[in-house]
Amino acid sequence: MAEITFYLLDVDLTNRTSKKVDVTSDVKIYCAGRGLANKLIWDLVPQGADLLGPQQILHLGVGPLTGLLGGNISVNHISPLTGWVNRAYSGGTLGPEMLDAGYNCGILLKGKADTPVYLYVYDDKVEIRDASDLWGLTVTKTNAKLQDRLFKETGEIFSMATIGPAGENLVRFANVVVDGFRSASKRGPGATMGSKNLKAVVVRGTKGRTYADHQKVWKLYKAMTMNAENQYLSKGSRLDGITAWSASHYRNPSTLEDFSYGSAMPGIKNNHTLWVPECDNYNYKDFLMRYKLWSHACPGCIQPCYLSSFKNLPAPLGAVVCKHLYDNSGGCSLNWMLKTYEEQSVVAAALEELGMDGEEVGGIVAWAMDLYEHGIITQADLGGIDLKWGDLDAALELLKKIACREGKAPNALADGFWRAEKVFGEESIWYAYEVHGCAMDTQEMRTGTNRFRYPSNHTGARKGEMRDMSESLTQCNTIRRHMVNAFGSWEEAVRLFLNAACGWNMTIDDVWDMNWRYYFFNRAISHREGFNVPLGSADVLPIRAYTETVTDKYGTKYLVDESYWRSTEWPDFLEKECKLNRDGSLPRSELVRLGLDFVIPVLDPLGVIGP
Repeated sequence: MAEITFYLLDVDLTNRTSKKVDVTSDVKIYCAGRGLANKLIWDLVPQGADLLGPQQILHLGVGPLTGLLGGNISVNHISPLTGWVNRAYSGGTLGPEMLDAGYNCGILLKGKADTPVYLYVYDDKVEIRDASDLWGLTVTKTNAKLQDRLFKETGEIFSMATIGPAGENLVRFANVVVDGFRSASKRGPGATMGSKNLKAVVVRGTKGRTYADHQKVWKLYKAMTMNAENQYLSKGSRLDGITAWSASHYRNPSTLEDFSYGSAMPGIKNNHTLWVPECDNYNYKDFLMRYKLWSHACPGCIQPCYLSSFKNLPAPLGAVVCKHLYDNSGGCSLNWMLKTYEEQSVVAAALEELGMDGEEVGGIVAWAMDLYEHGIITQADLGGIDLKWGDLDAALELLKKIACREGKAPNALADGFWRAEKVFGEESIWYAYEVHGCAMDTQEMRTGTNRFRYPSNHTGARKGEMRDMSESLTQCNTIRRHMVNAFGSWEEAVRLFLNAACGWNMTIDDVWDMNWRYYFFNRAISHREGFNVPLGSADVLPIRAYTETVTDKYGTKYLVDESYWRSTEWPDFLEKECKLNRDGSLPRSELVRLGLDFVIPVLDPLGVIGP
């Protein structure tokens, strides 16, 4: 069984050139997707580079199992929001289209175009085309105009990754929107794309995919999809968008009620409480009966998690088609004290059009409402907006101003918590419920294990950095349970699929070595860019997590014991769960064993490598 070859489309926007590069040797070491991105970022982005300048790269990564275990892409770069390594993950059709076009390691974007452009990829035909007539358009208008143009030219429907006004204006939490509704959101990939004057990437592939053993790949896929327990899980997801078992991962209408009453509780009103009576307005069963259109999955995924909705709202709002997912529903809704799904629908649609991360926007706007209530920012700072809790019109106006950087406070908010704190002053910091300069991803960190999972993330605030290579495989994590059900363990499923798809001969130990090689290398890049330098400087929770007690509906109170957390709980977590040294440093012996010793001379002077 011959091994397959892995190719990356390398695009230089400055010189407007492209080439197809064989990266097989690196894939065999680091895997693809985010694993390959580690190598690309380490080699190509200089330490301390201007992250909104031409030295920055953007990698639209796919892996060997894209289209088999979900259709995701991993959008990789160094975040202009945090300054550390980042990934933003999105489903949709773009990943499978890249594979079908012959680029089974995705697309690497380098440099900066001198005028607005979009990247056109149709199998082997690659062009950098003028986008001056698209610049300034919202996401939907961009997609509609491009699809119409390309269909007239080719008779084909293209998959698209697009930025909106927020990306063009370098809002540091702007997202990349795939297929018009799937969002690669976390920590500003849209700003990176906008900094390159790149409005969109459009891809159509017609070649089909090559696997080392097509018959074996099909048998493995069939075994997973036809597993009786997996059929049951998928049935529930088709009905509700996301089933109850995945409530700890996603927040859409089918889980919002669980979040309001269950263990994975959201913060409400800028995380000052865990329950308000308005929680009862968010009844997902009522939502499904009144507004659900359909649920569907990405290509190759058996977990149809996406749930779209249609609402014909009162004038002047009119008809709204949107999605309610983990970020936009949980990040905004009751965090802003919006009282109904109808109001949240308008916000969700606005976020998709403007191209901003719903979780980051949720935290940023809630913080601004808090600061406004306490007189730390004024109506004049906000350009005349009377930013009261629960005021939908005021919130929408602020979103537009942030996306366009209009006014003192909106412009500051567009740069994220850390930079805005310098504008708003010392008094604003206590109200900022953030970790590593990022808003929470809609879960309260004073409850459960979130007090470990957020600060352990070396990319920003996201319930703990994944310590497995799902994002190198670009495997959708919502089907991890399906893999375990069918093959006994996640790592065994990965081993079987990789060997069949790639022609490799991996053992379980090889899977875990590749897994930890990815994790330590990824963390090393963030260390190189200043994460936790000096050691312990980033290992913090918001001040309020230690000083402000929150209460749930049933009277249970939550507060983090700072002394115990720092002295015992936190070092235990780093050692047992992250396989780091107890002070958070990288283990030198493991770096050597995994072939990552080349990072040691760079990181040793920073004091982030231990024994």
